[in-house]
Amino acid sequence: MTEDGIQIERPMFISDKISFYSVLGKIYWVIIMNIVEITNVSKKFKYNKKDFFAVKDVSFSVANGEIFGLLGPNGAGKTTLLNIAVGILVQDAGQIKIFGGDIQKNSNILESISSVSGETRFHWGLRVNDVLTFYGMLYGLSKNEREKRISRLIKFFGLGRIRYRKFGYLSTGERMRLVFAKALLNYPKLLILDEPTLGLDPDMAIKVRQEIKRINKKFGTTIILTSHYMQEVEQLCDRVAFINKGKIVDIGTIDKIKSREFSTYEFIVKVKNIKDEKFLKSKGFKINGKILQKKIKAGEDVSNLVAMLSKRLEIVDIETKRPTLEDYFVKISGGNK
Repeated sequence: MTEDGIQIERPMFISDKISFYSVLGKIYWVIIMNIVEITNVSKKFKYNKKDFFAVKDVSFSVANGEIFGLLGPNGAGKTTLLNIAVGILVQDAGQIKIFGGDIQKNSNILESISSVSGETRFHWGLRVNDVLTFYGMLYGLSKNEREKRISRLIKFFGLGRIRYRKFGYLSTGERMRLVFAKALLNYPKLLILDEPTLGLDPDMAIKVRQEIKRINKKFGTTIILTSHYMQEVEQLCDRVAFINKGKIVDIGTIDKIKSREFSTYEFIVKVKNIKDEKFLKSKGFKINGKILQKKIKAGEDVSNLVAMLSKRLEIVDIETKRPTLEDYFVKISGGNK
């Protein structure tokens, strides 16, 4: 929302270069500025006196306002890559630019970055207000600015009732809201979420995902997300990159990367009675009792099939089974072992 109160919808990402948004119903096409640009980055370590690459020739970019997923099995190189991105490790080759600058040469860039992990903990005896005050001081905020930001974040995350409660007495959900509030104290332009729902109950994981969406929409914060929960990634991410054995295997929108690995999906029809089996088989249907199944090409319109069947059979139910991101993850991981 602009200062004039005009509602601007969250950008819709067509690619890593082009996006559109709408203002008062009008569509505007824009060229996207990349917040993160990673180019041919490599990092190797020694193991048993032998060199191995944790990441090798990795390249991708993350656009302003995007929620970008970094996926891969354990040991694929995700953590190494993120540690390089925030300056904890130094790459052996390649270049990383964040906000157009090199974090190794300009540490001030770190002031606009925050991270959240499902493993984040604070001292059990610190109150919610103590935690936020302490980190506000670390960020170098003046007392007036610190109190102003803390009050805003307390309100945004609904922490007012527990503001003076000790961390050790907070519920899991309250702790996660505090972690997010702490992460937003410096008003970051880039937020790195490392397994933010790890170990949470399903109902709490849903609430955390809602908070992530709300942060992205309200503040326009660019987010890099790592997660082993594929449903979470599908719900949140504009684009994803899949890394395995230190290399980027695939990158794109979720629909695009799935379509590259899965060219068909299942079309399933339940009918009241089967008639003219010969005809149905000639149209590619498999018959199992009163269930008809057929492989459909991705992007194919099934309306003609439904119309054809409706003329000959009484349809009880129609179902489509499309490949999920989890199916993609399993196929890619297994194919690169």
